Amino acid sequence: MKRKLYALALVAALPVAAAQAQSGIAFISDLKGDVTVDAGKASLMAELKKGAKITCARECLVGVMYLVSGREFLVKGPGDYQVGDSEVSARIGPPPAPRETKWKVSSQVVAQAAQTSSASIRMRSLGAGKTDAPPLPVERLIYPRDTKVATLQPGFKWTSANAKGPFEFELKAAGNTKAVHKSRVNVMQLDLPKAIKLAPDTEYSWTVKQAGMDVGMTSFKTLPPHALEVTGQRKPDDKAPFSDWLLYALTLKEVGADQDAGEVWARLAKERPDLPELAALAK
Repeated sequence: MKRKLYALALVAALPVAAAQAQSGIAFISDLKGDVTVDAGKASLMAELKKGAKITCARECLVGVMYLVSGREFLVKGPGDYQVGDSEVSARIGPPPAPRETKWKVSSQVVAQAAQTSSASIRMRSLGAGKTDAPPLPVERLIYPRDTKVATLQPGFKWTSANAKGPFEFELKAAGNTKAVHKSRVNVMQLDLPKAIKLAPDTEYSWTVKQAGMDVGMTSFKTLPPHALEVTGQRKPDDKAPFSDWLLYALTLKEVGADQDAGEVWARLAKERPDLPELAALAK
């Protein structure tokens, strides 16, 4: 009887063990040069499983970030490398340099970003979407628009056919008739005065008018306190490595600050035109 129960338990555990063996434990956090993973072309944010083989025929750079620990290994080829449980080892070539980081993002967010970018790149290569999308209206609000923001003092941007203004700006909290801030400006952007700080986890609406006509009206929401603290603490400085900014964008995406993430993607895309995945995510 005991043997039968043990056998049943072993059979039941097999799918779990198989799933764990198949799941990714790391992903590519930086990429330069001609790199293959298990004989296929490597791509930014691609999932890496235990035992994956990374090969550089010539000089290259590959960042491998472990999901659980947040530890990053920088591979500088040429050489052959293998992804282990918690570190990357060199089979041929110089040993990878480890780096401790504060980053922790879910595998789902990384996978979603990778899938979105690869789908966009495929569509572009097929020539799809060139004439389908209607042109954006000239009169419109740009930022923040239908998103969450990772700051309590966002800057506001809009566009208009008459760029000289003047423009009448008004910001209100949802359900409140009294304006948080009203201003009249001659440019198509506005920064809140330092004395005005928005409330966390609160929805706001803002409007811009020109000569009594609406330029637009939209809304946004501030992040809750914990998310504001995390994004504030983890925002890299200008000298931070590329992968820190990549992970910051993923963190913003994870908390729902989509437009803020898009701005980081756009910045990275300018710095690294060799990575089409970044330009695809910036759109």
